[in-house]
Amino acid sequence: MKFRARSAVIGLACIAYAAIVGSVLPASAETTKERILKEGRIVIGIHNRAPWGYKKEGTGELLGWHPDLLRAAFADLGVKQVDFEVTEFGALIPGLMAGRFDAVASGLSITPQRCQQVAFGAPDLRSDDAAIVLAGNPKAIHSYADLARKPDTIMGGGRGSNVIGNAIAEGVPENRILQFPDVETNLAALRAGRIDAAVFSSPTVIGLLAGNKSPDLERASPFTTSEKSISYIAIAFRKDDGDLRDLYNQGLAKVMSNGTIATIMAKYGFGPTENVPPGLTTSQLCGATN
Repeated sequence: MKFRARSAVIGLACIAYAAIVGSVLPASAETTKERILKEGRIVIGIHNRAPWGYKKEGTGELLGWHPDLLRAAFADLGVKQVDFEVTEFGALIPGLMAGRFDAVASGLSITPQRCQQVAFGAPDLRSDDAAIVLAGNPKAIHSYADLARKPDTIMGGGRGSNVIGNAIAEGVPENRILQFPDVETNLAALRAGRIDAAVFSSPTVIGLLAGNKSPDLERASPFTTSEKSISYIAIAFRKDDGDLRDLYNQGLAKVMSNGTIATIMAKYGFGPTENVPPGLTTSQLCGATN
């Protein structure tokens, strides 16, 4: 009898303990995807640069390739509010990792190095290197080879951008490459005669020269590069948010198949050369690390 009574007491104590522990232990953490679907809101980091994502002067309206693409991709997924936070380009991935944004969308090229840090969505745009020169292209610059073989030419590129490595790989001496923190200082150096060509991604050049806002400048056409200079652009998510990335990819696939993406491309001056080849995947571009 004593044994049975003791067993009963122990059993009741265990039940009580389990109830107490169950009441204090937190429920499983809500994922980013679950929060976004519940709130119908996602926050995207951009760096205020046409054509990627920028605030329209005068109205403050958020425009750009990626804002339009994201709104279209998430519209049928129940995410009606797509908010954007502006930061410097170099702060995009650190801000994503710190939880400031749910994703970043500002012309990020898919590279194996970045694939170690973030989970890229499907590629949405093809990009090559392009050069802006003074009107009339006085130094007749039409390739990295021209920049390499003409000792009196100097090029400018964005600090940390792909174009720096591409130029060096094609023979442009490092001592004839100036690196700038932003587009404005790069173009100012071109206008001041400090450099002879400002090199960016082709979509960036399209955005900068749209609407003939800079009649003193022009795109060097053609500007021949190697296949290694071609890159592909995508939205970046945290590695832990692979399910959110997959959800976005579902929406993007629909946007690509129903013709919406062609409309958005035309709006920002993109043509067939900016199309992503059918069947090209993020895994292929990352080297299967994504």
